[in-house]
Formats: sequence, structure tokens, C-alpha cells
Amino acid sequence: MDYRMPIYKQIEALIKKKIEEKEFLPGEAIPSERKLAEIYQVNRMTVKNAINDLVDEGYLYRVHGKGTFVHKENTQKITLGYGTSGLGAMLREKGVRRKDKVVMKGLLKAFNYLGSKLNLEKYEDVYLINRIRYANEEPVAVEYCYVPFKYFEDIDKHNFEHTSVYEYMKSKEHFPIDFDQKLIIIEAHERLAKLLDVSPSTPVYYFEFISRDQFGNVVEYTETYIDCEKTVFSFEVEKKA
Repeated sequence: MDYRMPIYKQIEALIKKKIEEKEFLPGEAIPSERKLAEIYQVNRMTVKNAINDLVDEGYLYRVHGKGTFVHKENTQKITLGYGTSGLGAMLREKGVRRKDKVVMKGLLKAFNYLGSKLNLEKYEDVYLINRIRYANEEPVAVEYCYVPFKYFEDIDKHNFEHTSVYEYMKSKEHFPIDFDQKLIIIEAHERLAKLLDVSPSTPVYYFEFISRDQFGNVVEYTETYIDCEKTVFSFEVEKKA
């Protein structure tokens, strides 16, 4: 070690060297702070300071309860706007290579939860489209889109890996024009983490959309989970005069 440098900076340099030389591979967990303290014969606070710097520099990221991981190479966050455009349209505007994979689809019954979201009577039919949304060949979002079947009775004939849900809704004269939206950050549960190819408990954006058509009918309830590590959202606030 170079003893002219602060000890934590020396540890930082050693860890960075292991990352650059592929001893610590992208996406893999590095040893725990306790283990690194034993390896380098320093206290844990020294290791913690080194790791904090490497997280700030983008070499590492933490997953609560899981450990510290090496960032994947060439990962660039996609900046998206928070508004009324569908995710597919936003990705297309950014010029990324995008594709969709339908994981599950079919009819459900509108029990209490879905009925309240879609303004339906109990036992009315609801159609679910569950998709993984990809950007540049990586899974970036998992989407659960629920629509009232009574407005879209031929929906099962369409392939939403290649067709826009909103374009289909437009063709049926039930295009969404009014939206209620909610955004929070949650931890990915096990199934969601698997679909997004992230570790369980990884932070994800959770979006909830309820949309209405020109007649005031609720035509969509969508839950979208988006990987925080691959995206960042920008907001525009209009100033009042």
C-alpha cells in the first residue's frame, strides 16, 4: 500500500483495480465490509468509507439486506418524462432498441380491488396483459395492464408484443385522454426481481395509471414497475402566473 494516501483511499484503489481487472465481475456481489476489513487488516469504517466513494463514483451499488454489487458495464440510465405518454412511446422517443414480451394474458373477474380501480361491477370481465418491456436488450420494466373487456371484446386476437395497447384502444374509440397517476419507490419482490433480472429488494419505480376515454369511461388500470438502476424520470412543473 502507498502510505502517503489515506488508508480508505488505498482500499478504494485496490477494490477499483479488482473491478477493472475483472476479479470482481459486473453484477456480482463483492465481499462484505467485514470480510474486506479482515482481508486488508483495517477497521470496518475504513472499508465503509472506501465503498461509499465507489458507490458515489458508480463502480458499485448497494441492495438493502443483500450486499454491495459491481455495476454492469455500459449501463446508461434512460431519462424518461413523467406524463401521459405510454412507456413504449417514451422509449421510442429516446431512440433505444425496444421490444416487449407478453408473460401472461387473459380474462379475470372484477372483484373488489379491480372493480374499484376500473369502476366495474363485481364479476364483470377484465382483460389482463402482463408484459416485460425491454430497452437495448435489457428488461427495464414489468407492466400489468387491466382493461374492461366490454370495451375490447376482440383484444385476445392481437399480439401486444408487436402492437401498441394505446393504438389498439384508439382503434376502438376508447383512447385514454385523462389520467390519474401515482409514483412511489418500492423494493422488488422475488417474482418481480426475477422478471427484471435484478436482486430481490432492489429499488424500483412503481407507477399506477387509471385512464379515462373521451366519454369519461375508465378504460385502463395499469401497474408498471421500472428498474431504478436503468432509468431516471424528469418532471416539468408549470409556474403559475
